[in-house]
Amino acid sequence: MENTVNYIQNWLAEFGPNIVYALIILFLGRYSAKVISKVVVKALSKANAGDTLIKFLKVIIYYTLLAAVIIAALNQLGIQTTSIVAVLATAGLAVGLALKDSLSNFAAGVMIIVFKPFVIGNFVETAGTMGTVEEISIFTVKMKTPDNKSIIVPNSSVINGNITNYSAKDTRRVDIAIGVGYESDIKKTKEVLANVVAETETIMPDPEPVIVLTALGNSSIDFAIRSWVKTDDYWPTYFAMLENVKTKLDEAGINIPYPQMDVHIKKED
Repeated sequence: MENTVNYIQNWLAEFGPNIVYALIILFLGRYSAKVISKVVVKALSKANAGDTLIKFLKVIIYYTLLAAVIIAALNQLGIQTTSIVAVLATAGLAVGLALKDSLSNFAAGVMIIVFKPFVIGNFVETAGTMGTVEEISIFTVKMKTPDNKSIIVPNSSVINGNITNYSAKDTRRVDIAIGVGYESDIKKTKEVLANVVAETETIMPDPEPVIVLTALGNSSIDFAIRSWVKTDDYWPTYFAMLENVKTKLDEAGINIPYPQMDVHIKKED
């Protein structure tokens, strides 16, 4: 019995301080991990990062720091942690290779959330599709097309291609191209087109609308109307102007030609 007590006393004398230090490291490290993760979340919130990204990074940062604290505590107890770190590194590499596509989408999602090439509600064209952005997550972007179809696009496809954001600016230019016959009077045609612009209430006076002759085509004299509208008024204005241009030109007796080809047949004796 006395030998057992002496053994316990000797063991505590030898390993007791290390156990206490390990517990202190574990306690303080866990507390520090919580504080650091909260600081990072606060900084990301001030930077207007998305809630999804903030929650994800909070978990990643906390558990990464906690793993480092546990390894430090084990090392304080005299346990060799080199093999543990090697196993974790190997497992991390294997998981990374298996999930390389998902990690690529994650990295792209972080870039989208941080740099904000578009936000929810914007009408964009990217990755070969066009629609209104409904949701931006860590791995995908959810879009709704004009005909009410839901499309989910991987973030890597978005970042690796061109992004056209039609909602980024408050105003857009409406370009209407019109071709009239060569027998048409240029001055009269421009007056008719100017009347169309004047009757379109959604067109902004500044910048001033422009009506120009752009080309002498193979079968028509080509004009262009360039006017500015608020972004939300773009498509209603575009469609209304197309219809009004056709109506006003018909009323003025100005012909809108279609492509023609003259074929001459030569007879030989």
